[in-house]
Amino acid sequence: MTPMERILGLISRKKLDRIPVFPFVSAAAAKVRGLDYGEYAKKPDVFLRCQIEAQQLIGYDAITAMPDLCVEAQGFGAKIIYPSDNAAYPDPYNPVLKSADDYRHIGELFSWDKAERMNNQLQVIRTVRKELPGLMIGGFTIGPIGLISRLRNINELVRDFVHHPDKIHEACEIVTEIQIEYIEKQLEAGARTIMVPVVLAEREIMSKQMWEELDAPYQKRIADFVSSKGGIYAVHTCGRGPYFDLLIKWLHPLLIQNAHLPDGIATEEEMVEKYSKKLLLLGYLSVSQLAWMNPTEIMEECKRQIGVFGKARSGYFLGASCEYPPYASLYNAMAVVKAARVYGANFKAGVGANCEEE
Repeated sequence: MTPMERILGLISRKKLDRIPVFPFVSAAAAKVRGLDYGEYAKKPDVFLRCQIEAQQLIGYDAITAMPDLCVEAQGFGAKIIYPSDNAAYPDPYNPVLKSADDYRHIGELFSWDKAERMNNQLQVIRTVRKELPGLMIGGFTIGPIGLISRLRNINELVRDFVHHPDKIHEACEIVTEIQIEYIEKQLEAGARTIMVPVVLAEREIMSKQMWEELDAPYQKRIADFVSSKGGIYAVHTCGRGPYFDLLIKWLHPLLIQNAHLPDGIATEEEMVEKYSKKLLLLGYLSVSQLAWMNPTEIMEECKRQIGVFGKARSGYFLGASCEYPPYASLYNAMAVVKAARVYGANFKAGVGANCEEE
């Protein structure tokens, strides 16, 4: 089966040759050519070749085409700093939004002509689709408040949540429309999925009430748009206690990638029992496991996770719970794919591996 056939077969609950696998290799793909991360992130042609060669080397089923979380911020005028040994970030000493009054002008900051990194990502998607036509290609947006947090000093933004929520809502209205346009361009370029990190809907960051007030309405518009265009809408959440109940209520994701147990859930088995009818689960390999375990230990952990999550009724996608750590050896990514082939053969959603149904 091709990666695309495997993933679409999982969604439609067909018997597969093996479980789909996604170690979420992004910045770590720079290792394929021995590059530092600054060069990798700044040069779209280099990023593109590393992504394609990493997939061909390791053999996973999907690529999410993003070098870091500052792609959209550059289009709004943020100065991006590119360290040689870490992910890119906006200049913390020169935020684009210097006061709460600047929120109303946020739309004036953006121009497609100046959004070099966003345009580069569209070209990456087109090229990957052309060169690896059987691969599932994922697009990405960081979401409205995620983007605003890269344009405004984070301490000031938190104060604005309390003192200027009306101004944040005004900015979110504008940003959401621009992000929906970006999503549409990604889908037209060849992306089949759109992943959104809805990281505010987590117990350690926001109350449920605050998330429903500040973030949910805008995330819902993005989710509804992806679905209306026939795309696969996926949620990423990597904090503790994600609000699965609210994510389902507001966003209806087909797939969720999480690093920790949902709010109100005590065990992995309980998560599978409560939510696997409603969600296709992705994960659950942690960043620390991928960074510090050896390949044999990774394969054993994958075997365990396939045993726990493999019987999820909507389906299970073996992989990382967050971006593959850029400092980790790629041997562990290879071990994840090998584990999918060895322990996840003859897979079917709701049944698990070693399915004997024809």
